Amino acid sequence: MNIESAFESTCKILFGMPVGTLNEFDPYLREATVGKEVKSSISGKLLKVLSSNYPDNARFFDYNAEFGKLASLSKLSKPLNISQIKDIDSLFSAVEEKIIYSGNKVLGNSNDVYDSDDVVDGSFVSHSTYLRNGKFVYCCYLMNEPEYCFGSASSGQSQYIMRCFYNNTLKRCFECCTSVGSSDLYFCYNLIGCHDCLFTFSVRNKTNMIANVQLSKEQYAELKNKLVGEIAEELRSKKKLGYSIIDLLNRNYD
Repeated sequence: MNIESAFESTCKILFGMPVGTLNEFDPYLREATVGKEVKSSISGKLLKVLSSNYPDNARFFDYNAEFGKLASLSKLSKPLNISQIKDIDSLFSAVEEKIIYSGNKVLGNSNDVYDSDDVVDGSFVSHSTYLRNGKFVYCCYLMNEPEYCFGSASSGQSQYIMRCFYNNTLKRCFECCTSVGSSDLYFCYNLIGCHDCLFTFSVRNKTNMIANVQLSKEQYAELKNKLVGEIAEELRSKKKLGYSIIDLLNRNYD
């Protein structure tokens, strides 16, 4: 399996059908990413770096491919002279000229990692930053042990999630925020130990709820099929939704 087929499998699990390709959904999924693309000072190739806050004049190199070529930059290899260390301002200025930041850091037992930075023990990872021990991950940030995760951030030990933020131990979830130990959630916030919920907020150990209304298993299944079907059709036709869990939480209701 590759990252494209992993995305298709995840969509089938979440929405019951394929909704498009990764390339079509790339802008929508990138909304979760942190970092930026920069150019290597050595080769001019594009690199991914973890932060967006580097100085405008910062220099970069590819950690995995160019570490041994740093000496080719004359300012790095040239030793300081006595005039450059005579006072603090001169010393800082001289040292600043020698600073070069690394991008594309892929460490540990990793393979098939592309356009990503600060990835340790990752497999089939793309357009992601700050990831540990994950596989089949696309456009994610600050993830620990993710599997089949797309367009998500700050989530740990989760599988088959898309557009989920600040969660832990989720399975088969879409557009969820600040939830733990839960599964099969859509547009939910602050749920713990919950399963099979849609548009539900701040409850514990609940099942078969829509908009915080308790339903029977049969009622829930019928409504879920209809609502998730509508979500899937909009994703399939527009390659994004016009609303998100973050939009709902940030909306001013005054």
